[in-house]
Amino acid sequence: MQQVPSISEVRRARRSAHWAERQRRQVEARGEAGLADAWWDRARAICKTNPELWNDLARTLENWTGRHDGRHDA
Repeated sequence: MQQVPSISEVRRARRSAHWAERQRRQVEARGEAGLADAWWDRARAICKTNPELWNDLARTLENWTGRHDGRHDA
């Protein structure tokens, strides 16, 4: 007997398909910069649903820029 997926599983799959298609279009249009834009959009969408995540995203970006700009006091 085949199990019917739950509503949350269907929503998760649909959301994942949406982001994958958006990412594909962004990369097609703008290359690697489009890929970065797609990830930014997704990160903002995730933070919008859980405002506490903005701090985590900010710290992640601070660490990343510190590794790539030669300074650690950014």
